[in-house]
Amino acid sequence: MKKHIKIFILGIVSGLLLLGCKKDFLDRYPLDNIVDQNFWKTENDLKLYANSLYPTYIVGFGTDFADGTVQPWGVNVNTLVYGDVITDNAAPLTYSKVGTDEYISHLSGTNESGGWNFTGIKQLNFFLDNYKRADIPEATSNIYLGEILFFKAWDYFNKVKLFGDVPWLTHSLNVNSPELYEARTPRAAVMDSVVMILNKAITCLPAKGSEESNRINKDMAQFLKSRIGLFEGTFRKYHPELGLDANKFLKYSTEASEALLNKYSLVQGNAGTVYNNLFATESYRGNTEVILWREYSAALTYGAAFSRYFAQNLRHQFGATRNLVDEYLCTDGKPISSSPLFQGKTSIQTEMQNRDPRLTQTIANFGTYNLASTTIQGANNAPLPNLPGMSGNKCPTGYRLAKWFYNSPVDWDRVTSGQQAAPVFRYAEILLNYAEAKYELGEANQSVIDQTINKLRSRVGMPGLTVGAEPTDTRLDDIYRNYAGGVINPLLREIRRERRVEMAFENTRWDDLMRWKTGRFIDIPVEGIKFVQSQFPAVVVNRDIYLSAEGYILPYFKTLPNGRKFNESKAYLFPIPVADILLNNKLVQNPNWEK
Repeated sequence: MKKHIKIFILGIVSGLLLLGCKKDFLDRYPLDNIVDQNFWKTENDLKLYANSLYPTYIVGFGTDFADGTVQPWGVNVNTLVYGDVITDNAAPLTYSKVGTDEYISHLSGTNESGGWNFTGIKQLNFFLDNYKRADIPEATSNIYLGEILFFKAWDYFNKVKLFGDVPWLTHSLNVNSPELYEARTPRAAVMDSVVMILNKAITCLPAKGSEESNRINKDMAQFLKSRIGLFEGTFRKYHPELGLDANKFLKYSTEASEALLNKYSLVQGNAGTVYNNLFATESYRGNTEVILWREYSAALTYGAAFSRYFAQNLRHQFGATRNLVDEYLCTDGKPISSSPLFQGKTSIQTEMQNRDPRLTQTIANFGTYNLASTTIQGANNAPLPNLPGMSGNKCPTGYRLAKWFYNSPVDWDRVTSGQQAAPVFRYAEILLNYAEAKYELGEANQSVIDQTINKLRSRVGMPGLTVGAEPTDTRLDDIYRNYAGGVINPLLREIRRERRVEMAFENTRWDDLMRWKTGRFIDIPVEGIKFVQSQFPAVVVNRDIYLSAEGYILPYFKTLPNGRKFNESKAYLFPIPVADILLNNKLVQNPNWEK
């Protein structure tokens, strides 16, 4: 079994605790002077500084109660799981205003809010300005240089996704540094710099298996390059108004993916359980699919209250959407619009028959994924979901999430020391990145599809995809026609379908909608399960819930009667906080956010 790669934050915590115990040392050298007077001498100094940045970038499920909110998305700090609640995959109890004209957080937020925060970049640059002062071999210092450049590339990538043009900072700065009051650096220059430093990181970082335990290696940086290349390449292609070269970034993605192909493999098992089991574990040791993960430690009472509150459906109180459920193929490889195996939508039980096994491992059919104990608050979310009108935390669509559900009362009772492990980089994404980038380059032949899409389908016993014989899907074609300006090539449609299904609730959907320029998919009416009164005798229609003409639950019938409206004129980028623009008159607001 191939050696996995993991990030284990315990070393970071231990190192910081040890530093914190040196009271006399800290009394003698104030914290803001330590680096200048006593740091940057040894390898351990470089390691300790790098360690302090790991939790900022390898977030996993967060720590402690993990109940913070991340802006500008307004999502729980555990964006890995909850990031999809602002997309067409999910419906939280309170609808998201992201992407609509109702989003006004930038008007009232303080400076350096809403994602426009460069604290992490300044900390990374502080290392870059000082690490060469250590009297150690260059080969040793380069290891930590690679880690810092990896984090810097990731940080800037996230900022470009949010804002487009952003200031490129190369040195550590103070509050009066003139660089803080310059105009933004054009997107093209920033992304070229991102790739440059990421390539340097790949050169500096140790190869897989030769790195010190629990630290970053080359494969992780290649993974990030694959993700960045695909995002930027497709964003440029489908936003031609930018006038930027898409193909060079698509090639970056394929090159990075090829560096990882066949070094890892998809975890195999029973087709009916293997996918769900992948996300419900306390360890990925020996896992051949997970490239980067965050582990927690019971011994040091270091963990996150994720499994407990996920089982309660407390964070966001959300459910999946019918729009997502309808995307899953039937077991003959055909969509519900054409497959004779589809049993109809008379109930959740009928619509889940004869479907891609990942559907029932992502969305809980009634009577499945029942809680092992009823002593936990929210236990009435199973075997039936908590619809409005019932007691407890709500599942407003009736489609309760099964993915990420860790049915362990022991872990629930650990509360803030929960040990469920968080997979951050997964090989499945590399396969999807490669298939899509090759398609966009005009190189997606049957061999490519067999190496990628068909491996994912084979794991769960689904028929393979044949290039040139893609199934007809009038339902999905109509969605593209009505919400994206036209029908797309059937092969691309199936590659995108596979990505949505495989990566559901892993915080990739928003980025996908933005780069494909399909933000208006958010406008698709939000519907839930077909409501069957006999299954919910206490729920009163037109008081507790409201139904469509077809009998589907409409979770926002009262609160959002006209539906959510994505504003394509501006919402593919977020606005800069007004407070920052007032501080720097060279900053220009993103288009159409000025009003």
